[in-house]
Amino acid sequence: MPEVRDGVDALLLGCFLLGLLLAVAFFVIGGDLDAGESGEPGDSPLPFGVGAVLVALAWFGGVGYLLRWAAGWPVPVALPAAALVGGLAGAVVQRVVKFFGRASNGNLRPEDFRLPGTLGHVALPIRAGGVGEVIYEQGGVRHVVAARAADGEAIAQGTEVIVLKVDRGTATVEPFEPLLAGDEDRSFQPPVVRMSLTD
Repeated sequence: MPEVRDGVDALLLGCFLLGLLLAVAFFVIGGDLDAGESGEPGDSPLPFGVGAVLVALAWFGGVGYLLRWAAGWPVPVALPAAALVGGLAGAVVQRVVKFFGRASNGNLRPEDFRLPGTLGHVALPIRAGGVGEVIYEQGGVRHVVAARAADGEAIAQGTEVIVLKVDRGTATVEPFEPLLAGDEDRSFQPPVVRMSLTD
């Protein structure tokens, strides 16, 4: 059992035990650890989470007590040093929690993973009437899908394409550049309207 010599030791040991017990309980029950990023569910207006504050409190108390007891530092030196170490420990915990929280808290929406309308590049050339492969990116991850040309023509490797539809795991694609440029044979022709002026 640690020796309590004065009120400062009691305060530091109390901070350590309280912070440690509450931090463990908080992490076990799965408290809202992420904070400071508005717009996401459960975000706090604070730049730090409750878990980080509890960890900082535990480190402050533990390091402060050790500096006074083991190193023999005076209170005016031990307390600021312990506060600094506690703050750093809390910041490290906050960064780790935010990193893992982003990966696990993302809500998957089906519309984010729809293939029709997605742009990609031909990785393996699409032969005339045959199948090749297209690389596309969704959710920051590269994917590969088997693909065939909509008009049955060959499409060279590296061509930018747009996915029109997906049938049984094979995408139907069309080169994207002609759609932007507009073919001359697809040019807009205004409709001819014939009017009769007879009464």
